[in-house]
Amino acid sequence: MIAIRGLALVLVLLAGTAQARDQIGVGIVQYGLFRADIVAKQPDAGGVTHNMVDNICHVATTRDVPMKIGVHFGVRYKVTGPVAGERALLKKVILYPAVMKPPPPGQPLSQVSNFVELRVGASSYTEYALEQAWELVGGTWTFQFFERDRKLAEFSFTVTEGASVPESGEPTCFKLSS
Repeated sequence: MIAIRGLALVLVLLAGTAQARDQIGVGIVQYGLFRADIVAKQPDAGGVTHNMVDNICHVATTRDVPMKIGVHFGVRYKVTGPVAGERALLKKVILYPAVMKPPPPGQPLSQVSNFVELRVGASSYTEYALEQAWELVGGTWTFQFFERDRKLAEFSFTVTEGASVPESGEPTCFKLSS
């Protein structure tokens, strides 16, 4: 009887942990056009360069992105959940509007992804910076956030040649949570 009670307690604790993990979420705090200092670059096997950025400033709230070299667009987001400080491993995915063809030795790509470990309550930022001519592809670019196979959030932008930077006040600059 004691063994059954002990097993029942373990099952309840495991179920509680699974429920808490299922409550991990991502909330979009800010989106649009940004400017940032690129402090490091890391190319991946697909030919896409991942930038490490600092001095991030929100320039305009918009889903319409000008298709030109030097434009940074993305989202600032916050990890939510029931236990502050709990670790969450997130997969960030950016779906391209069409298959992109980086120069050799890069392979054709329909998306780019990476993992980030953050804590519940932390704010972070992810962007795409149009830096190469092969990245100038119009259409819908979609940012997605996953925990394992569960989609937590999705946000889309439309990149077009005719888009302009909307008038806005002073840029809002921020530091990322550590």
